[in-house]
Amino acid sequence: MLLVTGATGFVGSAVVALLHERGYAVRAVVRDPARADVLPAAAERVAADLADGEALVRAMDGCEGVLHLAAAVGAPGPEAHELNVGGTRRVVEAARRAGVRRLVHTSTSAAICVPDPAGPGCLVDEDASGGTALTDTYSTTKAEAEAVVLDAVAAGEVDAVVATVVNVYGPSPRGPYSYDRLLGAAARGEVGDIVDTRVGWVLAEDVAAGQLLALEHGRAGRRYVLCGEVASFPTVLDTYCAQAGSPHRVRALPQGSELAGDAPPFADRSVVYGHLGGYRVRDEAARALGFTARGIEEGLALTARWMPGT
Repeated sequence: MLLVTGATGFVGSAVVALLHERGYAVRAVVRDPARADVLPAAAERVAADLADGEALVRAMDGCEGVLHLAAAVGAPGPEAHELNVGGTRRVVEAARRAGVRRLVHTSTSAAICVPDPAGPGCLVDEDASGGTALTDTYSTTKAEAEAVVLDAVAAGEVDAVVATVVNVYGPSPRGPYSYDRLLGAAARGEVGDIVDTRVGWVLAEDVAAGQLLALEHGRAGRRYVLCGEVASFPTVLDTYCAQAGSPHRVRALPQGSELAGDAPPFADRSVVYGHLGGYRVRDEAARALGFTARGIEEGLALTARWMPGT
């Protein structure tokens, strides 16, 4: 039995779908029953909250592995810290108490985005010592959460690996959320300007496959970066528009530029990364693990066929 936190979210629901497809018994942590409609009928539902350590221990009873994906994105500082850091600490402790064989902690490239010693911009490196050059609440709390997991591994408290995810898009049982919203907005002509900076991109389906690889074959205490391709925001948005049959194209602004206050969701991330000069990725460990991911051309074509309204 595998437990998934964040099971009804954009990536979590894709993970549950893949596990179900491959014959795993899945127990999904559900806080809001109204969101559980995205889960396969065979997936067991369990009510638990990351604020309740005892509920997490009960939820993990009999589970061999835990995939921890629940996170607060865009929440105020105290709320984000409570869920991303405090919640992760309680997940780690519950896994220890429940005797879980392995924990896969889902992190983000924003948590390990540091100045690149080889040149301008930043580096997202599987061998990074930790910390991030980003200062927004989501990035800093996810960096702190990752440290909680790796410190617990070093102390011998739990067997865990970290799956570090770049910008996620594409088909998901949850529907067109995350960066899909930015892609759809671009195809509808709602994105005028975007900052021309390069970051990593990966399909939600490929992230799910990478999570499973980390669970089954990862080395305890290791970070695995799950990335399909590094490309600029304008390249990704214009490629999607072409794949979706949209005539719209975006205007690329130089790194360091700002966007208007009415920019669509997730467009502001181009500003955040633009101030850092974008980033490159080192993901050799994930590739050695057998992780393969589709590039943006194939991934965006798949997304355009799937996503309605564009």
